[in-house]
Amino acid sequence: MWGRSNIGKTVEELTDHLRLVDHVRALQDGQKEIAEAIRTLNQRLTTMEAEFRVLKAETQRDALREVQHAVQGVQTSMHDELTRMATRLAVLEQALRREVVRQAPTGAPRTPAAPPRTDGAR
Repeated sequence: MWGRSNIGKTVEELTDHLRLVDHVRALQDGQKEIAEAIRTLNQRLTTMEAEFRVLKAETQRDALREVQHAVQGVQTSMHDELTRMATRLAVLEQALRREVVRQAPTGAPRTPAAPPRTDGAR
């Protein structure tokens, strides 16, 4: 039959086996926790990627608006300057015509008038 030493060895082996089972269960629980942490981290990274895409799109939109505003400012300045130049040119043309008329002798035929302008200015 079973002697005390055999029973002691069997109890010791059983205790070791139960410890191993507990360690395996703890390792399995740890693996489950790690897998859950990885899933959570993956979800956070996916969310951050989406937020970065939105942020990039908003930044590009804002930059485009600023460029558009700058271009419109330049266009407005150029239009204003061209308008001023056209006005000055029209004033100079009128002054030149008056000067030509004033300098022409009274009996001499008048110089022909300038051809009409195509831009609608006089």
